[in-house]
Amino acid sequence: MSDEIIELKELCKTFYVGFRRRQVDAVKGVSFSVRRGEIFGLIGPNGAGKTTTIKMLTGLIKPTSGTMKIMGFDGFDRRCSRKLGYLPEISYYYESLTAFEILDFYAKLYGMGRDRAKAVDYWLERVGMSHARNKRLGQFSKGMLQRIGLAQALIGDPELVILDEPQSGLDPIGRRDVADIIRESQNKGKTIFFSSHILPDVERLCDRVGVIRNGRMEVTGTLHELLSSEKHIEIVLRGRTVPEFVEKSQADPCISCVPKENELSITLEPKAGIRVNDLLMEAIAQGYTVEHVMECGADLEDLFVKKRDTRAAEGD
Repeated sequence: MSDEIIELKELCKTFYVGFRRRQVDAVKGVSFSVRRGEIFGLIGPNGAGKTTTIKMLTGLIKPTSGTMKIMGFDGFDRRCSRKLGYLPEISYYYESLTAFEILDFYAKLYGMGRDRAKAVDYWLERVGMSHARNKRLGQFSKGMLQRIGLAQALIGDPELVILDEPQSGLDPIGRRDVADIIRESQNKGKTIFFSSHILPDVERLCDRVGVIRNGRMEVTGTLHELLSSEKHIEIVLRGRTVPEFVEKSQADPCISCVPKENELSITLEPKAGIRVNDLLMEAIAQGYTVEHVMECGADLEDLFVKKRDTRAAEGD
């Protein structure tokens, strides 16, 4: 069995819209893989191509070009269906059905037998919706529907769970509950692939992440791999300003200095980090006292914004 449960290579999707059949390239050569048993987060701004990618993964639309493997099958194979749980970004349910009836309906689709009532009651309890067991969906709030949607994605005990914005419309308690369920599912051996624009939740949950923008995958990797390259070092020196030392330090474009009265603040970007010892020794030789040296990490939001600014500078 392959270690990868999802493999995409140069996947593209083009739509033709309007009377003049204007071409819209929604996904432009996306390549990445998702390993069995991990939680993978796909992040990107609105219109980046997240939902289009997910719709191709779930067989709702066909790619224009590229290759895709899901659970070892080339393309989306119908044999994947009973091993796949899916929560769309916007769920449409029969409003006249109750919470119990809609989950019972999905349990039947998964081929569950007479014991499905126990499974339905379990998932109603697990997503915090037992109190609305016999309430019609037309009376549900967005957050309540999102909880029911998560239950229907998991009720069939799928091998792969694909969630499109699973925490959308939820309050902080709901977001925490969803995060707990995602972790529990991983502990049971399931693979979780989800998209989100709530970056702190992605940081807390994901083993690996991918950043997609304008239909292109910009970067993928573990949070450690992605964020360690964004770390910088901050140094504060005490003492009179030595112009020659400041000028020499700033000759390196990865080092910036801010002189103040009897203080010098220095920031070293990741590429300049290897120079920190030499810089400190030279500073001491010039009569400075080292106030503090601190390694400052970046978060996912910093990485996300930096990638956006880099694209803008390149004119994309």
